[in-house]
Amino acid sequence: MYKVHHPKADIDRLYVRRKEGGRGLVQVEAAYKAEITNIAEYLNTIYEVYQFVNIVKSYESTQPTMNSIIKTAVKITEELSQPNEGSDAKQEGIQHTNARLGEVLKNKWKNKVMHGQYIRNIDRQLIGEEDTFLWLSKGDLKAETENEIVAIQDQAIQTKYYVKKILNTETDGNAD
Repeated sequence: MYKVHHPKADIDRLYVRRKEGGRGLVQVEAAYKAEITNIAEYLNTIYEVYQFVNIVKSYESTQPTMNSIIKTAVKITEELSQPNEGSDAKQEGIQHTNARLGEVLKNKWKNKVMHGQYIRNIDRQLIGEEDTFLWLSKGDLKAETENEIVAIQDQAIQTKYYVKKILNTETDGNAD
């Protein structure tokens, strides 16, 4: 993992899908939450058919919240659901936990003042969205090159334009 992530680049972007402009890593916390909700969904839908699953579900109901998979899944689903959504949306949240967690990370990245500028410009359609992230999806670049491009997009590296136009200082060489 040496030179794969620039120290000043955004951390949340690491866990956003490559098709959406991120680096495509799987976040351990997101994977944990997705599996907890999947297990709870399984226990809630299959328990009537199988006797042993029914025993597990009855045991789960006696456990405190921190030890219960079903209660933890409800808590995670409430975390991910919007305040104005109804119970149907909560069921949908259990079924699409990975997508919901991805949306949360992307929104967190987008709401950052400096690092979120690039993704906000794409959402405003100042930059074409279709081919913008094709280079990330294909994976043709070396990790170090991808690292530098992502850091520049995150406004983490001082470019000549940034130094001249934003900081209003002179740059070395023949910069425009």
